[in-house]
Amino acid sequence: MTAPDNTPRKAFGGDEESFTDWIMLHRQQVTWGAVAIVVIAGGFWFYQRSQAIKAQRAETAYFQARQPAVAGNLPAAVTELQRVATRYEGTQAGAQASLSLAQAYYDQKKYKEGVAALKKAEPKTPEDFRASVHVLEAAGYEELKDFAAAAEQYKLAAEVSRFPADKAQYQASAAQDYAAAGKPAEAKAIWTDLAKDETGPMAAEARVRLGELQAAPMKI
Repeated sequence: MTAPDNTPRKAFGGDEESFTDWIMLHRQQVTWGAVAIVVIAGGFWFYQRSQAIKAQRAETAYFQARQPAVAGNLPAAVTELQRVATRYEGTQAGAQASLSLAQAYYDQKKYKEGVAALKKAEPKTPEDFRASVHVLEAAGYEELKDFAAAAEQYKLAAEVSRFPADKAQYQASAAQDYAAAGKPAEAKAIWTDLAKDETGPMAAEARVRLGELQAAPMKI
């Protein structure tokens, strides 16, 4: 005769009741956890929204600041662009304002001031504008006849550029400025690297420049 199975069986819905009991026991922790999730999600949305509003306002301010330059009033343009570049530092519009500010200085032959404005903008310039900042800074140094400093800026522009053709062009500009600065070894090193890439956009010019450097008389 088979002995009856007296093993207690878990009642239907036992899991649900156990989970409910756990919730009731830890309801305070669960409540605070839910609140924290809502706060984090809300904070992220608010941050994203505030950044979008800031960017929109920066764009509007930038285009308004450009109007004096369009009208030919460069001193007024400098004032307005400086305000936008400072207030919206780190945004795309802020970077554009810094570039336009430097150009406004350059148009007044104030190259040191233009370079200084770009130097100030460098640390927080968005990635898409870094190459442009370095190239315009190099142009300012060229006007100041500081070709070694210009070459360094072109090298920095090449380092941050995402496009191979632009990178090669900036490297070539750096080599030219090194040569103008009386640093043929630095120029030769860059031209040699460019010449190695036979399909590169600057390969032909690099070979010509190398020939010129090798034919140049040695300075005693």
